[in-house]
Amino acid sequence: MAAVRGWPASGPLWAGNTSTGSPAPGWSPPAATAGSWPRTLTACGYHLISSAAVLRRRLTAWGIMHRYSNLTGRRAVVIYGPTSSGKTALSLDVCEAASGRGLRPVVLNADSRQVYAGMDIGTSKIKPSQMRGFEHRLLDVAEPSSKLSLEAYAQMARDEFASLAGSENAVPVLVGGTGVYVQAVLDGWNLTGTGTLRQSLEHDFPRGDVTGSYEVLARLAPEVARRVHPHNYEAILNALVRRMASEASNEAATPFAFAVYGIDRVEAETDRRIETTLDDQIRDGLLEEIAELDRRYQLLEQARRPGRPRNVASQTHGYREFIRLAASTGKAIAELDGADLAAARAEALGHIRAYSRRQRSWFRKLGASRVDHRSAVKTIVSRLQ
Repeated sequence: MAAVRGWPASGPLWAGNTSTGSPAPGWSPPAATAGSWPRTLTACGYHLISSAAVLRRRLTAWGIMHRYSNLTGRRAVVIYGPTSSGKTALSLDVCEAASGRGLRPVVLNADSRQVYAGMDIGTSKIKPSQMRGFEHRLLDVAEPSSKLSLEAYAQMARDEFASLAGSENAVPVLVGGTGVYVQAVLDGWNLTGTGTLRQSLEHDFPRGDVTGSYEVLARLAPEVARRVHPHNYEAILNALVRRMASEASNEAATPFAFAVYGIDRVEAETDRRIETTLDDQIRDGLLEEIAELDRRYQLLEQARRPGRPRNVASQTHGYREFIRLAASTGKAIAELDGADLAAARAEALGHIRAYSRRQRSWFRKLGASRVDHRSAVKTIVSRLQ
């Protein structure tokens, strides 16, 4: 049995006084033999915990354990962070270190845009040549012509974790900046059958009526509404689906214990990195990628006809600004001139930076331990075994 912060590595684990739910102030384990522990702790109001779930909740309440860790079970790594924070580089270094310990790391994507085929440059999707030989899954699993539902992603992720549980030395490394994707995995959301409910909500509360949908959420679940931005349409609908589907009965167990890490940088540095990333994307062929997506899906035609369903690319920062400008000026993507590109680039930068700030709000929701790249790899890998 594992020791907890200096407690013995053998013998029973005990929890605090049931009347207070926490250890007595200033109390520390007595210097006594293991055999005297039951009598001493019982006298102090402690009792033996038989339920691991109860013990986990109490240790979490005391700040001793992360809410996604457990006393038994295999470990999985989760790396979360805002755009351009360095998640991909960190995940690859973690894979290298884990592989050196005889483990088989498998990277699972938790980015809501990297799931789409053809959206590569503008989403900073890792190239096969950059993967260092490590397997990456949940990339290119959908076409951008229709949005991949949270229900579908959650099911795919569950299937991947179940598959990896069958391999003794496999270590899932979940990486992404989409908080709701990560939370769906961590909390074991089983959203099977909620697709119809979401479609009904989208019909009753179209994107243009985000205020109405938020008011409904505030009435149904005011504590949830306080944690959701009133203009974040997708987050509001996700919350409504979860509330109406009764989340307590829609959770599925996972075979892994999660160690969750949040990588972040100071805001000014992140802003600089976002600008560098966007400029690199433009240099590496972002406009050509958008033109190819337009050829395949008629993005400009959709943009010029209000009310038509939108392709995911047309709703993605770094793509939509160029698409909208081309549609409004009547130009093809390849015909955008210097002034056009400068205007679209400036607008995209503003949107991406604002999005990175919203991403940061998920650190608290996910309970991520904040790390930086310099010290994170050693810390993360040391806790896998």
